[in-house]
Amino acid sequence: MQNPPGVTGHDWLIRASPRMARPDDAACPTHRRTAMRPLLVADPAVPFRRPPREEFGFGPLFTALDLLEHDGGSMEQVREELRATRGPFRGWGAPVHPAHLAWTAHALERYVAARTREQAAAAEAGLPETKPVQQPWTWRTPRTDAPDARGARQYEHTLWGRMYASSDGRVRDLWLPSMGRAKTDRPDAELGAVAQVMAFGAPTPRRKQHAQPPPTATESTCLPRLVRVFDVGCADGSVAELLSVDPAEARRRFRDDAVPAFVSAATELGVQPGESCVACKAIAGCTDLKRTPRLWGGRPPALARQRRSVSVWDLRLHAECPAQYHLVRRLHLNDLSAEDRGARRGRAVDAWLDAEHAERPVRGCRDREIPEPTAVRARAGLDDTSAREAARMLAEHRLLCPLNGLDADEQVLVQHRVTAYVPELDIVVLAVPDLVYTHRGRWIWRETKTSARPLWERDSLLQAYPQLALGVLLFHAGALGDDPRRSWVELEHLREGHGESRLEPIDPGRAENVDEARAVIAELAQPLLDDTTYEPRTGRHCHGCQARTWCRPGTAYVTDHPRPPSPDTQTSPRGDAAPHA
Repeated sequence: MQNPPGVTGHDWLIRASPRMARPDDAACPTHRRTAMRPLLVADPAVPFRRPPREEFGFGPLFTALDLLEHDGGSMEQVREELRATRGPFRGWGAPVHPAHLAWTAHALERYVAARTREQAAAAEAGLPETKPVQQPWTWRTPRTDAPDARGARQYEHTLWGRMYASSDGRVRDLWLPSMGRAKTDRPDAELGAVAQVMAFGAPTPRRKQHAQPPPTATESTCLPRLVRVFDVGCADGSVAELLSVDPAEARRRFRDDAVPAFVSAATELGVQPGESCVACKAIAGCTDLKRTPRLWGGRPPALARQRRSVSVWDLRLHAECPAQYHLVRRLHLNDLSAEDRGARRGRAVDAWLDAEHAERPVRGCRDREIPEPTAVRARAGLDDTSAREAARMLAEHRLLCPLNGLDADEQVLVQHRVTAYVPELDIVVLAVPDLVYTHRGRWIWRETKTSARPLWERDSLLQAYPQLALGVLLFHAGALGDDPRRSWVELEHLREGHGESRLEPIDPGRAENVDEARAVIAELAQPLLDDTTYEPRTGRHCHGCQARTWCRPGTAYVTDHPRPPSPDTQTSPRGDAAPHA
């Protein structure tokens, strides 16, 4: 296949990880296609820059397990190394955040305990013990002289996770860690890809990046009789067995489930800007990604970084607590704490409105029946009080719904991802407004918020809701719609009291609004771009932080400042990027 603009190199090698078999409607086809061809590189070349903090959540855990499983270390030795580390763990890589090290110690205990329990159960079932495998399994085809229909001459299928095998090779196990609870819903295509490599792959030495594989196929001298896949939750130690099959069943699952997904990922054409742009090799030649230089006038950080994404939720979390941004948004640490009642209620209202606004043909909510609390409770799993409040907010929305009376030929986009690239900062900006629609040639950006409190008249809407400020800037830069003077940004502020909800419009064509929006986003963005340490900043937000379990300052704050009873706060701001896998 022809290389896309902005990419150079050879495309004859296709390397497929199980992750590439996952369905992903938000993924860019060009990114997936080039990512599966490891000998392709960006043109111009993008230098590797080490992050100031470790950004792979499982990295220190895998290093700790290597010490335990392959280097003969004891649990006490690993615990002591984790306690004593002040920087890179085991002396290499990027420095690890102290809370990340604490999470690693927590996850290590639960992982080892889960493995011990499972091995005891396997022994009772008559299965042999499985021991750690140091070189990962890989399944590779021989290199051919002529390319196939996809331009490939060789395929290589890899695995990720912790690998184990019995001494006689009859049983192979793969353990996949998850940040929170054990996942039970991994896609069939992903499991089919895993099964094939486990059944027919061979231990393979790791290669340097961009190095070519041997031209020969992998050969396993002893095929297993049973391959098993487990998912383990690092937060609670839960374990789910996802797969237990023989080689014949593994081959069938690969053929029926994984192969169609891999073929689609390796051949699909088209471009879809979004989170994929962060790691895409072809970004320099992509004309679909909107360039928005000097979007808010930010300056490049003193320490050059790899390309990254920024959303309003990132900005607000970092302003609240840099450690929370790093631990929750970048590393996805999760202590399984529940959302507060107001957040759950707001999320239920959002989901209800998204479903109604996405129906086709378009239909305004004024023409719909007022939802009953019982229906809201059944769909969203809310308690009785929250369901009644949500139902009243949905009733308030009926008169403010932007689809009321909207012509059938207007465009209506629910949770539409708006992506822009700030080249001087090498930043991909991501925004997901609740609703974007057209009205008589005008694009309108609607954000809906639920709250127990009224809007304060003297507060700036752009400061209170930075996603509105980002909407103003993206309209002004032409990232959505060609003429900001024919665009509009709206805040729909829903409360449960009759007549207490408000609709506030903002004109992105007015210079004073653009100037204020730039000031708002710059004040939030520059500290995030410059940050290299992600130090904790304690406050009331510590009560709801999903990483607080491993953050000493946050835990101390919560101990010293018990949460007082108070009205529900407004829902967390939307308009952020989708959560990382």
